[in-house]
Amino acid sequence: MTRLPRRQYLKSTATIATGLGVLGTAGLASSHGYSIVSTRGHYNGEGDLEPGYSRTDYETDGSVPGVDTGCASELTVHVHGYDNDRQAALNNFDEAYHNLTGAGYGGEVAGFSWDSNAPDKYDGNDWGGFGTGQEIAQKNGYALAQFALDYKYACPNGDFRITCHSLGAQVVLNALRILDSNSYWDDGYYRFDSVHFLGAAQDNEAPTMEWPETYYAILNETVATFNYHSDDDSTLQNLYWPREFDRALGETGYEDGNDVPSNYVENDVTSQVGSDHSSYMVNCADEIVYHMAYDSSYS
Repeated sequence: MTRLPRRQYLKSTATIATGLGVLGTAGLASSHGYSIVSTRGHYNGEGDLEPGYSRTDYETDGSVPGVDTGCASELTVHVHGYDNDRQAALNNFDEAYHNLTGAGYGGEVAGFSWDSNAPDKYDGNDWGGFGTGQEIAQKNGYALAQFALDYKYACPNGDFRITCHSLGAQVVLNALRILDSNSYWDDGYYRFDSVHFLGAAQDNEAPTMEWPETYYAILNETVATFNYHSDDDSTLQNLYWPREFDRALGETGYEDGNDVPSNYVENDVTSQVGSDHSSYMVNCADEIVYHMAYDSSYS
């Protein structure tokens, strides 16, 4: 992965800005407090790139710190989960913004919008499109990694954080793996200040030494990584296990008996979240903001 040339990026941004305006999402940063990074429309229902896009392409709404405007002292990007159309993604970002700032977070917030609803959820069997959704999620790791690289290149002294919900965890984990082997990122000594997984729809071995590439990506590329899981998460119990024949990180936490990176922190939030897969941000924002404030103590 190479850094997207500024000339090409500005052309891409101008193209999407028009589309965002037509869809009524232009100006969200000024009216709602958050900005948008997007790969909407890049992938079709088969998980393939649409013509004219590369896997590292992304667009913005024109107000993202570092790439559209001046640097912020701190930026948190929230990545939504599976089966979110444009409006559902915006609702997700709005929830993240209001709950984080309501809990005392003082930095900027951006949402990362991706084609999580492109696959047909019911393509012949219950939740049949989830496999393609995972494929699209992991492919979006390249665009998120590119954005992270562009942001840190422009704002090397700005804190950069990620929160993600459900299948958004697979976007983020692949971005970390990609950056862990990227010389541009390593040469800049860049890292994510914190990463926060909320109800992660990802195998529970992922942060352990069973998945060494992911283990070292977390260890090397984040100051601290926090996982928030609920043992009673009914969506992960009813969707992830039957499809993957494995327990989800967002249900059980990391798999017992395995080693995790020293900067990985497990948080059992069953008492706050219970069975409601959609309520992690609402019920855990105070903990997330606390962990952000004291990230280095967990490194």
